[in-house]
Amino acid sequence: MAAGAAGPCETSSTIANAFQYGIYGIAVWDKDFNLIAANRQYADLHKIPSTLLTPGSNLLSIMHNLKGRGVLSPETDPDALMEFIKTTLADTGQLTSRIRFSDDTVLEISAERMSDGNTAAYLRNATRDNMFTKRALARKQKADAYVDAIAKFPLLENGRSTKEVKSQIHQITQTVATLLEVDWCIVWVRSNILNEAVAASAYQSATQAHIEIESMVLPDLTEYLAILETSRVIAIDDLDKHAFGKVQGNRAPLDDYAHASLDAPFRQDGKIMGVLSCLDTQKARTWTAGDKMFVMAAASHIGNLMSAPDQNNLWALPTGEINTGRQAAE
Repeated sequence: MAAGAAGPCETSSTIANAFQYGIYGIAVWDKDFNLIAANRQYADLHKIPSTLLTPGSNLLSIMHNLKGRGVLSPETDPDALMEFIKTTLADTGQLTSRIRFSDDTVLEISAERMSDGNTAAYLRNATRDNMFTKRALARKQKADAYVDAIAKFPLLENGRSTKEVKSQIHQITQTVATLLEVDWCIVWVRSNILNEAVAASAYQSATQAHIEIESMVLPDLTEYLAILETSRVIAIDDLDKHAFGKVQGNRAPLDDYAHASLDAPFRQDGKIMGVLSCLDTQKARTWTAGDKMFVMAAASHIGNLMSAPDQNNLWALPTGEINTGRQAAE
């Protein structure tokens, strides 16, 4: 025998090891779906007691046992599932399907009818695949919700009173807070006091209401604006670990503590009028590109509403001040 060649015994041993110690569950059923052989992984993945998974055990009986013990999800009907397996294998000779357990475990089953009439079944845990699918679907639903909300944001109309404009801005801050799932959504505009800003709108998710809050005082408002001029949006996942958070301090109202913030400015004639600020007081979080684009769009709409000639509280700094602040920030 040539060096390195595997003999029949070694090959059989390799196959046996793969059968017993591989990551997939493997089982072979006869034409009546009575068990011929199965490895330990098949029993573990299927949550079948070893005493039940023995040669001669019937697949339908096993599924009824799983159903009776509450392992299978409530919507899984063993008889209907067995009929589906039989019909599909009879029609196509192969089957790929998924089965869900009551604890949200998802198994992917691949089965193939062999020439002798027996069926080989392969089982793997597809729970993570299902989780990724759910996450992708959730991201798409969130993106669709953002687009739909932006399309419904109120637009500037001539003749609107200050009260009507404020109501429209309230509508935007409530929508943004709800979809972003943040604790605060605030529209800050500059006051007459240095480094101080007042809230034109402040929505608190906990109370589901717009409330009056105190002014925000920053160590250096000009530097804050300069960063916004450079970045267009300030997205901070964890304020405790970010240099900006350490310098500017906590900006959450009513003694709340901000862990994450997402700020976007709105402008008139290229100058910053104010800032839409979203705060999460529960935990640090990762802001997605969709989150940032949504807040920037909302801020732009707020800027349009506040840009009418009869609207006050415009937040505009001379270019020289912004340039000075930008240099300090850099």
